[in-house]
Amino acid sequence: MADKLSRMFEVICKGCHRPLVTFERIRDPEIAMVADHLQACAPSEPLGDAPMLGEIMRRVRVAVMDRAWQTPDA
Repeated sequence: MADKLSRMFEVICKGCHRPLVTFERIRDPEIAMVADHLQACAPSEPLGDAPMLGEIMRRVRVAVMDRAWQTPDA
């Protein structure tokens, strides 16, 4: 069983279905990158100057990724 602390997550835009970022823990730089994409992807639905995290997260899907893809075969 994989350690919960070693999980990776992927953020996918609900509008264009493009994977945006993969991370272990989402931080301000990742949030800013997602917000920038959403502004460009759906200009008719602006986020505003300082969007709340919930507003951003409603427009994306977050999936748990299998970390096995990152480990080279021995």
